[in-house]
Amino acid sequence: MVLPWEQLRLVLALARHGTLSGASRALGMAPEALDCELKRVERAAGATLFVREDRRLLPTDAGRSAMHTGERMAEEMARVDRVLPRVPPGAPVRVRVDEMLAAQWLQTAATDLARSLGNVALELVTGRAGKRTEVDLEVTVHRATAQGESPRALGPIAEALHASEAYLLDHGRPTGERLVGHRIVLLTGSLARTDAGRWLLAASREGAQVALRTDSRSVLLSAVLSGVGLGVLPRGSEEVAPELVRVAELPEIPPRSLWLVFRGPGRPSPRVRRAAQALEQTLGAALRRWERTG
Repeated sequence: MVLPWEQLRLVLALARHGTLSGASRALGMAPEALDCELKRVERAAGATLFVREDRRLLPTDAGRSAMHTGERMAEEMARVDRVLPRVPPGAPVRVRVDEMLAAQWLQTAATDLARSLGNVALELVTGRAGKRTEVDLEVTVHRATAQGESPRALGPIAEALHASEAYLLDHGRPTGERLVGHRIVLLTGSLARTDAGRWLLAASREGAQVALRTDSRSVLLSAVLSGVGLGVLPRGSEEVAPELVRVAELPEIPPRSLWLVFRGPGRPSPRVRRAAQALEQTLGAALRRWERTG
């Protein structure tokens, strides 16, 4: 006689408490529902497991056999529970993602994201310190495979030259490829080594005036929004900040494919998989929309 753990758990509770009322309180079930469930278990076992004497339930030989199996299973489950790390039911799924991309994504897809996540919470890890933090998922341009789980393609991300409406009113719109006479926000630090950083450096050497230098994407966005100068921002920035204007495409900066990579140990849990699906649906849709926007 082989019964699944949930049914053995029911038999074990009935044997320990000896009554429907006592076992129902332990299991959090109504006595009537427990009585019906016992009949299903006995049909699955092909044997009578308990006989009734007054209001008490006494196990038969088959019932005692199922009870002993349930006890061994309970001990094994307790041992596994002690060995495995405890994860709180509401522990968030940690996602490493670029700060600027996260801000744009949330502003355009927050409602759909919340609906897709259900009761799963996200913890977004951004910035330099986040690179040392253990995460469950990562949005990255590197198509890496971790723990045998295939990365999922989200879509392309492209960059363009942007300015605020206030800047264009004061300085006019750039013409041609050269930015002579225009102010730019130059990228430094690790951002200087990106395609956008190298493009801006070349522009500064060809006559553009450097108004501000920064190694922060959030500072870059704030500077461009406030009219400090022209800056290279992801396509779609003008969707979340209507005061921005995309003034020029930059064919010298090729679009990059973004991937969703599983980083946690072992097989992803259902919560991590649900979070991954929500990212695919919402961030992926945003990236595709920004690609089509001319």
